[in-house]
Amino acid sequence: MDIRVLRYFIAAVEAESITRAAERLYLTQPTLSRQFMELEEELGHKLFVRSNKKLRLTAKGELFYERARSIVELCERTKREMLEEDDLEGEIRIAAAETAALRSLARAIKRLQSVAPKVRCHIVSGAEVTVKAELHSGLTDIGIFVGSADVTAYSTLRLRSKDQWGVLTRADGPFGGKNCVEPGDLVGEPILCSSQAFDRNEFAGWFGAALPKLRIVGTFNLLYNAYLLAESGVGHVLALKGIINPEADSGVVWLPLSPSLEAEVTVAWEKNRRLSKPVELLLNFLCEEESGQ
Repeated sequence: MDIRVLRYFIAAVEAESITRAAERLYLTQPTLSRQFMELEEELGHKLFVRSNKKLRLTAKGELFYERARSIVELCERTKREMLEEDDLEGEIRIAAAETAALRSLARAIKRLQSVAPKVRCHIVSGAEVTVKAELHSGLTDIGIFVGSADVTAYSTLRLRSKDQWGVLTRADGPFGGKNCVEPGDLVGEPILCSSQAFDRNEFAGWFGAALPKLRIVGTFNLLYNAYLLAESGVGHVLALKGIINPEADSGVVWLPLSPSLEAEVTVAWEKNRRLSKPVELLLNFLCEEESGQ
């Protein structure tokens, strides 16, 4: 499989037309179509749904598109790294769940900037599935997991800071005047929680006997969107402290759960992968931040 053909395939998908892609690539349409037919034959699957309208991908085609993008991006990154003359230049890619505990990583990145100003950091936000996919792709150097993620396949550093669970809720709602939220308070109330926490049933132990009586009205991946739903009174949002600080005029407050419920934060990287010098230096700075040096 030729990297050139992968680039052609990506161009066709993004142009939504083999004809338009051929024009942009300075190729003839029959030449490009033949390349794709040979690619489909090699893979043993149809990648396109042929029609006179805009180009559509089959399920296998969508999967191949994602893989092709990762392969091409990895090739480009490798080429850039080979051309870099200084060991302390290049890029670090970090895939991270939303957590306020990353302040120590932020301080480590600031220290890295002072000694390696040519290094660029790219942050990709996402839950466990996204972080693992990023690490597995080879594009991402460091992953950040929140909660009870399975990190046995990685080298890890557990941060001292833990995230505290609570509820984003309207100040004029049923919990008005309270300074915390207990399991029984949420029985029968509309609740929104993160997709990851919902799939993993992370709150089962905390809710205890109240669990079967809960009314989950929705899930989310990005907390800010859920915060807007809380502001509108759609439901109470189970959220980690410090990710969203409610605006003064929003009418929303964050209340801690009682008894307290915390989530651990873990930094992870591939065990058998050779780390670049900038990544090693960043992890060293992070370890020093965590040890209080």
